[in-house]
Amino acid sequence: MPRYTTALRKGDLQEGKPVRVDVGGKAIVLVMVSGKVYAMDAVCSHEGGPLEDGTIEEYSLICPWHQGIFDIRTAKASPETDWVTDLHSYGVVIEDKSGLISIDTNPSASNSPSSVGGGGGASHGIAPQETAVAEEDVVVPARPLKFELKLLEKVSHAGTDVMSFRFSRTDDQDKTSNNKLNYRAGQYSVVDLGTREDPEGPTRSFTIASSPTEKDAIMITTRIRDTPFKQKLSKLEEGTAVKITAPAGKFTLPEEDYSRPLVFLSGGIGVTPFRSMIKYASDKQLPIKITMFDANRNKANIIFKEEFDSCAKANAKLKIIYTISEEEAKIPSSDWNGERGYIDKTMLTKYLTKDELANSIFYICGPPAMLNAMRQLLSEEIRVPQDRIKIEVFTGY
Repeated sequence: MPRYTTALRKGDLQEGKPVRVDVGGKAIVLVMVSGKVYAMDAVCSHEGGPLEDGTIEEYSLICPWHQGIFDIRTAKASPETDWVTDLHSYGVVIEDKSGLISIDTNPSASNSPSSVGGGGGASHGIAPQETAVAEEDVVVPARPLKFELKLLEKVSHAGTDVMSFRFSRTDDQDKTSNNKLNYRAGQYSVVDLGTREDPEGPTRSFTIASSPTEKDAIMITTRIRDTPFKQKLSKLEEGTAVKITAPAGKFTLPEEDYSRPLVFLSGGIGVTPFRSMIKYASDKQLPIKITMFDANRNKANIIFKEEFDSCAKANAKLKIIYTISEEEAKIPSSDWNGERGYIDKTMLTKYLTKDELANSIFYICGPPAMLNAMRQLLSEEIRVPQDRIKIEVFTGY
């Protein structure tokens, strides 16, 4: 069978961080979990999403585009995300002395139990496994993968095409405490409406805009577009049960270390994870300094302004700067005391001290153009190291 030696060594991989390699005409993603290295196809079977940009949750690789779930040990699609189909897994060989990673590109051979994954020390043949992966062990979730949550309320935001939807946090089919949807502020879930006629598929991913401290419901907020999915979502009747996956994602607050200030850079509807994090930090009175720059087209599109202002009054460590672009030349100063124009270096240095610029963790969420502009601003003009920049792409489809 063909075997290709990559330029990567095992020491080049980070735990739980996918890396793409191209070998033998195949795009393959390598992932190291618990010290073992696994290889599978790097292109999602749904719409070609780049799995190297995906998220690892235990042994699940979650596609960044439509959140299809694959078991990295076998490349099998999870039955919970039935819009994706199985991919191929490949045998991994790691050379004892050099640590160089080789990949056997014959999927039929590498899908056998004795060859799935890698990380052992064989330099010839397929790397042996300490434990074979049996069919019944392919998916071992630590929590329910999908819930059926009842729509409690939907709200249209005046002057915009934005709507908010509040769902119960307890599974409509199983009301035990084990089936309550729990999440960290800033995480997202996938909503499945079964709209097979939608060219983008029957699902969309949404940040949970509510805070975990809001015990009775979760909230998603989105722009309503003229697509089958969004139109069906906007017309849901209260009481309808909707399939929603378990939360995922790492665009979240620090878990324990609150020593570094946080700076949130938000564009439009990309504000949703920041609504969750700000509400949580304020309710819990976390000892963490947060400054948010919220950029919108106009005043009407500042979706959560009243809530943010209320949090800022109750939380001395929170500061929010609003800026508008579309109407910057129209609104008189007497009607607007915020900033005008796009977020830039001048605006950041006006509100952030040198110490904050040098030490803060920067979170960016918004449409792709805004995200790219903010990443360039931070990297090239402010000189913020990449390890202090966290990014959440918000496509808004």
